[in-house]
Amino acid sequence: MDLSQYVKTMKRLPERFVGRIPEPDLEGLRSMARGGEWDELLDLLVAALGGTQAPVTAAERDELAVLLNEAGMPTVRLDELNVTG
Repeated sequence: MDLSQYVKTMKRLPERFVGRIPEPDLEGLRSMARGGEWDELLDLLVAALGGTQAPVTAAERDELAVLLNEAGMPTVRLDELNVTG
C-alpha cells in the first residue's frame, strides 16, 4: 500500500465502525484521523473493538492487520476481536 492510499484509508477508517463502537471513542478516532495521528487511531480502534466485542468481519480484521503492519505495530491484539463471517 502506498502512502497516499494509506492516508485515504486511515482518514475514512473511523466512519466504517459507526454504530459498533461507543460514540466517545468514535469522536476520539475522528479527531486522530483529522490530525494524522495514525498509530493512536489504530491503537484506540483495536482497543474499542476488542473491549466492546463489536462484530468485525474477517475482511475488516485483515485490513486492520495490513494497516498495523504498515505502521510497524504489533497485530497480536487482533486476536481479541469478535470476528464474524
